[in-house]
Order: sequence, then structure tokens, then C-alpha cells
Amino acid sequence: MPTTYRIHPGVGVARLGNSPDGFCISPEQPAALPLECDARGNPLVTPDGMTEIRVESFKDSEGRMKRQAARFQIWAYDENSPAGRPLKLGDRIEGGGNAGTLVDIQWRVYLGNKKSSWFQFLQLQGEHGYDPSHPLRNAAITDDNARQQLIIDPGPRTVNHKDSRTAHFDRDSSESATTFPPQPLNPNSIDTLGDLLTDDTGRLLVLGGHGNSGSYLFNDFGQPRINDYANNDGWFDDTSDGPVMARLVMFSPLVSRVRYIDVENPAWVVCAYPAYVPEILDVVTMDDVIEDMAVRQFAERTDIYGTAGTFNAPQHIAPTDEGALIHWRAGRVRWNPDYRPWFYRDIWNILYRPDQYNYLCDTLGQSNFPHNQSTRGTFDYKKLGTPPTVNREGVTACEKKCAQSHHSGDLFIEELAAALTPLEASFAAAGDVAAETRFLNEKRGRQLHKAVADFSRNLVGKSADKPADEYLETWLPAAESAADAKEKLKHEVDEILHADPSYPEDVTNQFSLRVHEQLQKYLSGQLLRDCRRKCIEANTHDPYGPMRRFLFDLLRAPGEENQFMISGRPDSRVHNLPRMPLLCGDNPITNELPAKFFRLTDYQYFMLRQWAFGLFYNEKLEGWANPDPLHPYADWVNRTGRDLDRGVISNILGGSFCPGAEIGWVMRNPSIWFEPYRIKADPDFYNFGETAASANRGTVPDSDYAFYAGDALSQQNDFTVGLQPGDLTKYMSVPWQADFNECSTQPVDVTYEMFNQIFPDSDNNKLLKREQRVWETLWWPAHRPMQTNEEVVPGDPDSINWLDWTPGIPQTNAGDLKMVTEWWRLPVVKRNPLGDVQPSVLGTPENNPPYISVERTKRNPAKKEEKS
Repeated sequence: MPTTYRIHPGVGVARLGNSPDGFCISPEQPAALPLECDARGNPLVTPDGMTEIRVESFKDSEGRMKRQAARFQIWAYDENSPAGRPLKLGDRIEGGGNAGTLVDIQWRVYLGNKKSSWFQFLQLQGEHGYDPSHPLRNAAITDDNARQQLIIDPGPRTVNHKDSRTAHFDRDSSESATTFPPQPLNPNSIDTLGDLLTDDTGRLLVLGGHGNSGSYLFNDFGQPRINDYANNDGWFDDTSDGPVMARLVMFSPLVSRVRYIDVENPAWVVCAYPAYVPEILDVVTMDDVIEDMAVRQFAERTDIYGTAGTFNAPQHIAPTDEGALIHWRAGRVRWNPDYRPWFYRDIWNILYRPDQYNYLCDTLGQSNFPHNQSTRGTFDYKKLGTPPTVNREGVTACEKKCAQSHHSGDLFIEELAAALTPLEASFAAAGDVAAETRFLNEKRGRQLHKAVADFSRNLVGKSADKPADEYLETWLPAAESAADAKEKLKHEVDEILHADPSYPEDVTNQFSLRVHEQLQKYLSGQLLRDCRRKCIEANTHDPYGPMRRFLFDLLRAPGEENQFMISGRPDSRVHNLPRMPLLCGDNPITNELPAKFFRLTDYQYFMLRQWAFGLFYNEKLEGWANPDPLHPYADWVNRTGRDLDRGVISNILGGSFCPGAEIGWVMRNPSIWFEPYRIKADPDFYNFGETAASANRGTVPDSDYAFYAGDALSQQNDFTVGLQPGDLTKYMSVPWQADFNECSTQPVDVTYEMFNQIFPDSDNNKLLKREQRVWETLWWPAHRPMQTNEEVVPGDPDSINWLDWTPGIPQTNAGDLKMVTEWWRLPVVKRNPLGDVQPSVLGTPENNPPYISVERTKRNPAKKEEKS
């Protein structure tokens, strides 16, 4: 196995902040606080040097929000470390026919913002390609060259560890042409998209912008203004995204010179708005979305989802083999009905998250739906995590009887009688001949019984005194190879069925079809397998099975995105209760491509289905792990590069995507991925200006090449080639503060499925108006809280009150405009060190809630504050 090198995380997350100098490192584990670091980006560690220290403050001494840096590092993969290991300066590396010592790492990053030049965001329109008539943002600007000025393009920047450790994506820090919005913008101009620096170990830190948003339309009365949650002409913001590339610099003793090796593929960085609730995850995270895509689109877990009949020998398809993947997806793929998830790893994480929303809004507390883990709800991990217990001795004895019954012919006759009863009843109801006598009468039953019993004895011997497994292992291959004996048995059965002339021929033929169906089940061993299943059910004790199935039946299944509840219908699984999750979907706004309510991913739904049916393990009871149910992510360790990928991106919202938080529905499109967790990037915008091979012949500083590009950033997509800087965040709202402010709650019309609006006025339909039902539905409070417990006096637990999180900022267009300048004043929600146990579980005093808002930046009327 040759050594390869990759950048992790595959997608890094940087966070905006208006502090000019203060920053920390974005968390690399789920639901974790950011990491403290010094001015050079080196993390602060505990005295033993083993643990990186979490932040105590999210803001600087002036109350301004600190930026959070996305941190990247190189991992090496070889025979000794097939799962990868972090690469360090001084390590031995090899590549390009050379081997030596790693002496430096060069990093190249290209950030961009294409929001103002892109299509308008109109819910789900465009996810499967844009209609040619779909409107553009800033559509009044029609000249291609002029529209190019709507893209913020600072060009790429390079840094290394040795002699160039910082770089800036500024308007004036490039020797080549850059594209920035005009000056001034109102209320805030944009002169940078961020910075780069390397820490003392050569790792890269990417810092995004300062949260500035502004419009060049401000000379007319009423400007600047915000008219829409997603599309506002004239506006720019300083969110961004783009590729991250690395080149290893080694000293080769073989040639006594420096040599260069490029990593396999670039990573990607997303510079998004602040994480205000870092320790509470969304019901569906971006990691959940990508995991679902990896399983169903990239054949990554063919032991869970794959071609029928291959689960015991899972197929392997390379994620880059597009033809094989298309063929695989078009085949008989299905979920493995025998797969057993682990409760705390796979199930409890999903069930745990909705309860946390109780600390972020009033809405759930006002309902009586089963969201929480108290006695009022049904989310009791001790009960829900108890698997069914099986009396193995009883099962073994029962299965042995099944094998004996199968061998003697008794099982065939018993199941045949059950299968024929409905047909006999139908003829009896019609007053046919079957009303006078049963088709499977005593004589015919005795003859059929003898026929199959003789077949069994001739096939595998006189006795069946053995476990069912052993009996099947003997029966199946013997029956498979006994073609002549099976044909003889079928012929004998036909003679028995047609021997009684009292039944008309057409009636006999219908019964004969049923008999031969049962005979095939007998020959294939299906009757015996069904008997064994009944043995397990009869010997299973599952006191909490009804509780599990009740919760599962509440879930919104795939295809039910527009169903609020199912009531008064015979196919209703749970009457008069709303489907869960009770959150806004990808389009609760219009009637075009509506998706009113949110649902879990298919992968999550499958896992919960297996759990509901009792097919799961409790790893804690098994002794395999010792998770903490109230802190389910506390023991997360990034042992592999994939762990790091998942740990980082789990802190990004995974839906709903209207348009979402950091990034949107484009992330579930397999066309943008090189492989799961790694974006397919356009080589023209991530490669170094000089190839590694050319550099090996005599290097020229990459800064001499870095600002050269044959083409400007494109105003279109080309997924075949790959993504360019700005191609992920361009789908999001502009400015970001507008959607962020408005995504609190949404009135959703639930009068009829597939409708978000009704129009009773058109017909003066008063009955329709009176019957209209609207449900005030949450968006995603783990990103944008509604109400929280807040320390009114910092450090004083007696001052904690339940307060609106954004007082004075209404969820209106005027409120959106105010959020453009007020976002950095908002507090951050974090765990309360005095209330680390949920009050609903262990009775913690109410004045010490589990989560509190801290560090709200209040106005100081005695001091004229600087413009944010």
C-alpha cells in the first residue's frame, strides 16, 4: 500500500466575528465548545499537555464576537496506518520516487462569495436544475462583465510554516486584480473575506470575514432596506467558501535537495455565521445528511443498504466509479432487514436531540407531545434502551419441534389448511360446491401428508432429531439437487388433488395453485424458517416494545413531508397526533414543490425502524461501551480522519433547507462530491500555480503564481469539472442576517395536504375560511433560539430568567435590517456548570437550568460605540 496524504477535515467550518483580533478554533467534535488558542493559532492545553482547553468567553473585552478558525491538518495513510494518522513536521514521508523528512507544509486557499450573482433562492426550485426562466439576483444588471463584479473574488492565498505564516483575503493585499463590492456599502463595507495562518506545528487555520453586510443602494429614501428573507438586490455579505490545498515539502537525503509532494485532493472550507448554541445539535445534522448520501448513493455501507442477497458478503464499489454506482443504484438495493444498530451510538443520539429544544423555545413546553425525557414524555433511555429478552432454551426446544414437524409432514398440512381456509370460505359464501365439503378433507389430507413425509425420509433420512439449523443445512442442498424427486412429488400431489370428481375442474385448479405455493415453501425451507420465527416471538419478553413502536409510528415517514397528522383514516398508524419531527420542512412557504414539515433521513428512519422492532443491541448492557446518556457526545475522540470529518460537520445544520443555516440542499447532491465528505473541486482553482514536478526541478515561490488564473470565477455551475470558490454559500440568503432573523417560527397551513396557502376570498367562501387550520411551526432553534434562560447579572445564578433571545428585533423585514448591525450583541447559549443535570430527570433546582445564555453585549449610552 503506497503512502497517500489527505487533508482533514474534508469540510472545515470557520465562523464570522467582528472582533478585529480575537479568535478561537472551531470545535472538532459534535456539540463541543470552541478551543482556546494564542495569537498564532496554537491551542492552549492543560498542564499535562494532553487536552486542548475549551473557550471560557466567546467575545473579546469590548463585547465583540470572536471569529472561529477552521483548522486543517495532513493525515498519512499507509500499511501501518490504513485508517490514517496525523502527519507531523519531522516525520518521514515519501512520494514521487523520493523519500525524506517533512520540513514544511505549503497551504493554498481560495475563498469566494457568489451570492449576489446567483439565482434567487426560491425554496426547492433549482435543486434538480434551474429552469431557464428562473430569476437571478440583481437581475437589473444584465451585462456579463458587470455581473462579474457581483462576485467577491480576492484570489487565492498561500502560506507555509517556514517563512510565510500569514496571509489576508483583503481588497488591497493582492498584487493582481481582485473583485470586491463598491465602497462604501451601507451599513458596513466589505474589504476582506478573512485570513490564513499556520500554527507552530504547520497546521492551517482559516479565519472568515467579520460579519459585515451592506448595500450599495442607499442614496434613495428608504434605502438600504430588506424586502425578502433570502434575496435582496444591492446587498453583499462576507460569508464565503472555497478549496483548501496542501503541498508537502521534504528534504530528500538521496538527492540532498528539497522535494515536493501534493496531497491527493483538496479539502473545503465554509465561512459561516456564528454558532450561538454550540453544545446542542440539530435533530438532523449535516453529518447525518452526508452519511445518508454515502450509504444510499455511494455504496459505503453495503452491509446495511445494498443488493438483495449480498448482505453476508457485502459488495465493494469505489466511490469514484460512477458507472458502477449508477448500475448498483438501479439494481435491487434494499435495507438489510437483519441489521442491528447500537442503542446509544445509533438510536439515542436521535431521540436525545429534540428534548434539548425545550431549553431554546417556549413552543415545546406549551405542548403535550412526547418530546422530553420526563415522566410526562416517553423518552426514557433506560426503558427505550432495553432490548427484548429471549428464552433461548425455550426457542431451542420449539425449533427442534419445528424441524420434526417439518420432516414428518405435519407442518406442511397445518400451514396448508390455514392457507386454504380463506379460499374455501369464499366458495362457501358463493353457495358453491365447497360449501358442502372442505377441499382439504380427511382423505386428501392423509394422502398429501404421506407424500411429503415419504419425500422427507427419502431425502434426508428417517430421523429429524437435531437442531433446526443443522436440519436446514442438510435439507437445503439436498432439496436443491433432487430435481427428479421434486418433480415426482409435484406430480403425485397433482394426482391427489384431481382424484375427486365432485369438484369442478376450474375450482380444483384454483385450490391446486394454493397447494403448490405451500409446497414450494416446504421445499425451500420457508415453512421451517417461518416456524422458527414464531418460536422466537413466543419466547420473547419485550415489555417496552409498545413504547418503542409508538414513538416510531409517530415519525414522519419518507413521502409524508406534507402530512401534519393522519386522523379518521383506516390507514392511520397513530390517530390524532402530529407527525414528528414537528419542524418546518424544505418549503413550508409556497404551493410549488411544497415540503411543509421536516423528516429524518432515510438512514435515520431505517435505524429507528430496526430499533422499534426490537432488532438492536444495548452496548452498555453488553459491556461493549459505557456511554453517558445525558452527555452523548462527551466521549467522542477523533481517532481517524473520518472521525474528524464527521466531528466538524456534525455542527452544521442538516435541514430544513429553506435555505438552511451554513449551507443548504446542494450538499445532498452526489454530483458535488468526489467521495463522501470530500467536495469535487475545479482543478483550475485549487492547484498551485507551479506543479510539484516543476517545483522539484527548481522552485519559484508560489506567490509568483498564486494570483494567476486563466478564467474568472464562473457565474454558472459545472458539476462535471467541480466546484469553484463560493459555490456552496451562493445558495444561501443575502445578507445572511435576513434569513437568520426570520427563521424562528413559521405559520404553516395544515388545512389540506400539499397546500401552504388557501384563498377563500376568491369565492367569498366563509366555510373554507372558518375551517382553515394553521400551525405555528419551529424552524431550527439549535441555530436560532427563541427564548432561553439568561444570566441577567453575569455570574449570578439568582438572576437567571426565561427571556426572549432577540428582544427588540422583530421577525420582520425591519427586524432583518436591524439584525445586520445587532447580530454580534446576541448572547451564546452554553451548558450551565451549576445545572449540568436535566431537571426533568434528577430534579435539579429550577434556578440552575442545564443551559443558559451568556455574554449579551449591551449598549453603553455613556460611550459612543464604533460601527460594527
